[in-house]
Amino acid sequence: MTKLYFHTVLDQKPELVNPSSKLVSDAAKKAIETIDAGVAFYLSQLTQLETKLYEVKYRNIIYQDFIPVDTSGPDWIDSFSYISFDAVTMGKFIGANPTDIPRAQIDRAITNVPLFLGGIGYTYSLDELRKSQAMGQSLDSAQAMAANRGFQEHAQKVAFSGDATRNITGLFNNANISITAAAGLWTALTNDQIVDSMNDLLIEVWSNSANVHVPNVLLLPSDRWSLISSRRMADGTDTTILEYYRKNNLYTQITGGELTIKPILELQTAGAAGVHRMMAYELNDENLTMRMPMSLRFVPPQPNGLAIDVDGEYKFGGVEFRYPGSAGYVDGI
Repeated sequence: MTKLYFHTVLDQKPELVNPSSKLVSDAAKKAIETIDAGVAFYLSQLTQLETKLYEVKYRNIIYQDFIPVDTSGPDWIDSFSYISFDAVTMGKFIGANPTDIPRAQIDRAITNVPLFLGGIGYTYSLDELRKSQAMGQSLDSAQAMAANRGFQEHAQKVAFSGDATRNITGLFNNANISITAAAGLWTALTNDQIVDSMNDLLIEVWSNSANVHVPNVLLLPSDRWSLISSRRMADGTDTTILEYYRKNNLYTQITGGELTIKPILELQTAGAAGVHRMMAYELNDENLTMRMPMSLRFVPPQPNGLAIDVDGEYKFGGVEFRYPGSAGYVDGI
């Protein structure tokens, strides 16, 4: 019978490895008859594997913080609809026997928003499962976590930028939200001009909506947020532009509440032709929503030869602004 040998430094005589101590056990001196066994033995001799799995770090999933996600409704629906109406009415002075009393009129419209089925899964072999169990590591649950991460990454991408192939938009590229051009790049503006640029966007949304919507969220490209969080408002003070603006903005002055100001990486290139984009909007579940009637759900594992397939499905759509006037974009900051 032909034997297959796996040769490592452990096949050498112990005195050649470390003459002053017996580094290698007697078992190490023997020929290792399979590659798998050799690798396992090599690892067991040279290192101690930690039972904790160290996951590669990725950026946080944050879309739920900026978009109301509605998980209601049955999971079999392919779309959802809502009715909007505009009431045109105004009273007036009338005589004692009027025939021209003004009548309230309501224009109704139905909007249909499509939902799409997505999927992600994972596979592990029976041998992998046996080995992971022997090492005290749950391989299958680690892969399930990775699949869930893939689902969340997909949801965040659609939530922020939509999906052109499905003709749906996200938070940062809605075609019904007004876009204005910045007065100039912030790197070339004075501190006061930067403050005015941010406040002008809030004022524009508030004014264009006839004072109905007061934006309570301002989202900035990451590098622009870094700029205002580090640059001092004036020489000789410790107050940054960001700290100054938190106290001196339209929302805080009107409501007494604190304006949410956050950096978003996707806004670095969200503007027309890939320029920086700033966004302000009134965040509540009346103004905008993202429907997700089915979050990631795994079906029972299915044997596939000597492997186990675990498939998952989910369903969601893009971001729907019921009131586009509650938001505004500024490009080129």
